[in-house]
Amino acid sequence: MNVEFAGAGWVLPLVFALQALSAVLIVIRLVRGPRATDRVVAIDALTLLGIGVVALIALATAQPMLLDAAVVLALVSFLGTAAYMLMFRRHGRTPETAGRDDGGESAS
Repeated sequence: MNVEFAGAGWVLPLVFALQALSAVLIVIRLVRGPRATDRVVAIDALTLLGIGVVALIALATAQPMLLDAAVVLALVSFLGTAAYMLMFRRHGRTPETAGRDDGGESAS
C-alpha cells in the first residue's frame, strides 16, 4: 500500500519539525514543573506527541501496522493518567495541591 497525497514532500518534514519543537517545549515544562500536576500533564503531552510521531511514521513509510503501536501507546497513556489520579485520591490530596511542600494544606 502506497500513501500519496498532494504536498507530502514538504508537509511531512514540516510536521516532524513542529513536533520536535513541541517536544522541546514539553520537556522544559517537565523539568521546570513547578507542581506535580504540571509534570504529569507534560508526560501525557509527550505520550500524545509520541502517538502523533508513530502515526506520521506510519503515513510516511506506508506501514499501517504502526498504527496498532499508536493505539497501544494511547491505552498505556490512559492507564498512567488513571493511576496518577487514583494515587492522589488514595492519599487524600487533590491534584492542585500535589506539588506543595506543606502536604497539601492551605495556610489559612
